[in-house]
Amino acid sequence: MNLSDHPNLQEHPFIQHATRPLIVRLTEKRSEGRVVRSASFGNQQVWWELAGPEHSLPAPLVAHDMAATALVFVAMHRGQDLYIDGPVTYSLLKNMEDLIACWVAWRPDLYRAIRVGAAQELPDSAIPAPYATRAVAAFSGGLDASFTAWRHVTGRAGRRSYPLHAGVLIQGFDIALDAKAAFDTTIASAADTLHSISVPMVTLKTNWRTVACVNWEMEFGNGVATCLRNWQGSANAGLVGSDEDYARLVLPWGGNPITYAMLSSRDFQIVYDGGEFARTEKAEGILDWPVGLRNLRVCWEGPTTGRNCGRCEKCMRTKLNFMAVGADLPESLAGRPTDAQILRLRAGNHAQLVLLEEIVLIAEQRQINESWLRMLKWAIKKNRFLNTFSIFGRIRRVLGSFKRRLVAR
Repeated sequence: MNLSDHPNLQEHPFIQHATRPLIVRLTEKRSEGRVVRSASFGNQQVWWELAGPEHSLPAPLVAHDMAATALVFVAMHRGQDLYIDGPVTYSLLKNMEDLIACWVAWRPDLYRAIRVGAAQELPDSAIPAPYATRAVAAFSGGLDASFTAWRHVTGRAGRRSYPLHAGVLIQGFDIALDAKAAFDTTIASAADTLHSISVPMVTLKTNWRTVACVNWEMEFGNGVATCLRNWQGSANAGLVGSDEDYARLVLPWGGNPITYAMLSSRDFQIVYDGGEFARTEKAEGILDWPVGLRNLRVCWEGPTTGRNCGRCEKCMRTKLNFMAVGADLPESLAGRPTDAQILRLRAGNHAQLVLLEEIVLIAEQRQINESWLRMLKWAIKKNRFLNTFSIFGRIRRVLGSFKRRLVAR
């Protein structure tokens, strides 16, 4: 059974168990300033194309760990055991047993228990250690990514601070592969930001979301972690800016400190970075980085331009993050929202509601007493009410779909 047999897997979570394992083969092609890696399974292929300064690109493949992380959710969804036709580190295979158990417990409607094996199980000592301790960081130019980059180059992460080997800008996730103009704009702003802190930028294009992602909200963290795992053997860690802080974790969710740790191997850690800080505190944490503020890019819902639309939920929410600490809005998010715009805010899921509630809490702690805060409180109440009916509607649709399947049998 191939992914192509089910073009919209999110709508078909109950697929029969397959009898054959999903076999994956990873290959690599290299040229000056460019590395292309491809994971073939059945008649399909996931690819990652990396471009940047030669010294910032990953070393030639030794372990094929990224093939295992790239396809594990597809295999779990199909109920197929996963077999990597190449070497995979023992510690990753061990951690992935926890990963599978965790996701099956969280989302049994989407995933099934499977086994993962490899042609060769490598001891972690088989991976050459980088000549110096360093990390690569996922860098979208957003608030979480910017905060992570800034706190590591300034040493504000304390003993956890890493020298940054590269900032990795990904195309194929929030910016589509065919959105060339938008990505070119994003490249320019991200390059300017990273240049200001002397961190090289590597662009990474991938079709992973199109070919190997079953449910984006549950799996985006795995997609990012797999992209960073390209640097296994060249860096010690991959840094991913935290989605929620530790006090407000929403589970299950694709980006979380529990399953990022399960995507780690002993030689290459996936780090959920900055989890002790609320998003509003992160906004405050980059106020002394003018270039980072000028190039901040948080928008994914508005027009695909590579810039912030200023009107979508995430743009509005990020403006409120700055307003909650009494800061001026950065020029990348110019235009203070009106009370009416705040009241009309639509938070479509629980995770967004939690982030809005955090803004209220911190604004009150900072003794902000303005009309926009009152409007935000009303917007949260409105959204909580609307989402309650939305949840009941989704339950009715799922039960109706299940009933139709039973009648059809």
